[in-house]
Amino acid sequence: MRSLFSLTLILFVATIAPLHAEPTPLEGTWSGSGTMQAMDKPPQKLTCRIKYRRETDKVYRLAAKCVTISTAINQTGQLLKVNPGVYVGEFHVATYDIAGRIRVTIDGDVQTMSFKSSRANGSVTLTKS
Repeated sequence: MRSLFSLTLILFVATIAPLHAEPTPLEGTWSGSGTMQAMDKPPQKLTCRIKYRRETDKVYRLAAKCVTISTAINQTGQLLKVNPGVYVGEFHVATYDIAGRIRVTIDGDVQTMSFKSSRANGSVTLTKS
């Protein structure tokens, strides 16, 4: 009887566990595409490759390279984990002296990164490389 109860409990937990699974961890390399719009210009498609490195349990550094049809943009930043799969922080593009806010959400295996500054905004959908 006791082993039947244990087996039933194990099967129940194994069935429920995937429903409450954490999103894919942020740390690592992600790549994808999206759009950005610079001030007074039409939206442009861009592709990005972003590397995230964990500094503490809740703080991550990012280094990104995004490419449009006309330029390559190197971006750095720092993110704070505010909820499971949700990160907010700041980014900086030294070449163009642009800084702004960034938000990252992870849903399953898909990451959405949105960014906004006084000179540009956009979003990118990425998957882990």
